[in-house]
Amino acid sequence: MDDDGGGSPGHYGGGGIHLVCEYCGHGSEYAEDDADDGFFTCRQCSAIHTSTQNTATNPFDFPMTPAHLSAHRRPTQPTPTPKPFPAPRGAATGAAAPAFDDLGEPSEPRDFATGANAWGNPEDVAARLRWRYVRGLQVILQRQLEALVERHRVGSLAASLAGTIWLRWVAASKVFDEMWVHKMLAIAASVEEGHSASKDKQSELEGDAQKSQSSYEFLFLRSLRMMLPVYSTLAVCFLACHVARETILPTDICRWAMEGKLPYVAAFTQVDKLLGSSLNDCPLSSRQLFRPTRVIGAWQLEAAAGSIAQKIGLLLPSVNFYLIAQRFLKELSLPIEKILPHACRIYEWAMPAELWLSSNPGRVPSRVCVMAILIVALRVLYGINGQGIWESIAQTENAVGSDPEASAPHSIEPDSNNSEEFDARELLCTLAASYDKIDVGHGNFG
Repeated sequence: MDDDGGGSPGHYGGGGIHLVCEYCGHGSEYAEDDADDGFFTCRQCSAIHTSTQNTATNPFDFPMTPAHLSAHRRPTQPTPTPKPFPAPRGAATGAAAPAFDDLGEPSEPRDFATGANAWGNPEDVAARLRWRYVRGLQVILQRQLEALVERHRVGSLAASLAGTIWLRWVAASKVFDEMWVHKMLAIAASVEEGHSASKDKQSELEGDAQKSQSSYEFLFLRSLRMMLPVYSTLAVCFLACHVARETILPTDICRWAMEGKLPYVAAFTQVDKLLGSSLNDCPLSSRQLFRPTRVIGAWQLEAAAGSIAQKIGLLLPSVNFYLIAQRFLKELSLPIEKILPHACRIYEWAMPAELWLSSNPGRVPSRVCVMAILIVALRVLYGINGQGIWESIAQTENAVGSDPEASAPHSIEPDSNNSEEFDARELLCTLAASYDKIDVGHGNFG
């Protein structure tokens, strides 16, 4: 690829780079976030820009190849071959076991790239990549379900449903379709023909063969990630919890994935432990196959779950309004016995469509609709009609100022006997205190 100038990406983000594809001649501007596993892809023919890498990441993300290594050796006098030491008596004559068998590491060094013909024809490469990719995603999904059941008290029904949903999702994606390999080979052949037409030198055949092999691998991987994205494991987990009537929200899944409480960002390290090293049966490492670039948001996760349900023909129920509303009221420190029955009546009367999962990422999330019904119930019960009640409370708190006992919000327990005295002023003060606590504890994962 040719670099026609432009600002180079900085180590901490920002800037851009102009790359011209050496296969189709298409030039475009790229930012640092456009890199996929350190490589930039042509936006017209999907070829890999092998001459440019995004180095503003972990240096261990890029495999070492012979092109990055150089050695100069001067001719010296021949050194005599040392005689082998005599084997001690009683020593085993068989081959010794590798020293790192327990770590699951290969016995061959990783400092040198595999040859262009080491993995056979492109059909064999596609079959190996596809089989490794699907099995690896299944291992990641299994680890995520184990974490949900053991750490977050999700029922075993959700785990069993997730297995069925995953199998139907893999079948619906047509990742094992026989025509998939032929389509990818046709695309790669068209790109290679355009590249060979612009090359006349015979000395570049070997280098072209290696580039062609790398282009095949990343083209197959790009197609697999489009059919079965890495984040689809999180979507399957949330969809299984939704069908099992659990109170797990998309914000919970995203927050646990960000905090490392749900295996996702570093889950590729567990794939080699269960399936063995990828260098034995796949040309790409587990880091290149399964490491996600980012954690998707809660809106995209809910839309992805709805899209999976739509593609596999799964009839979904609405959200578990009773348990989710009860959870919200408990987090807001509001009286559940007084508010929840009225909210359930509004839910049964309205039955808004937003309470069902949808594949549209621009639609209002289901959890927002549940909170909207609770707000309507609060306004009806406590006569909050927007006539300056909150403003008067804010002025009173500012006037009291330094008096901590007078300015402290009232803490109302659900089982208190003075529920009749729980007026709108005390309600809004409690909501303000609960909002500050939730906002600091959870942050923004919407």
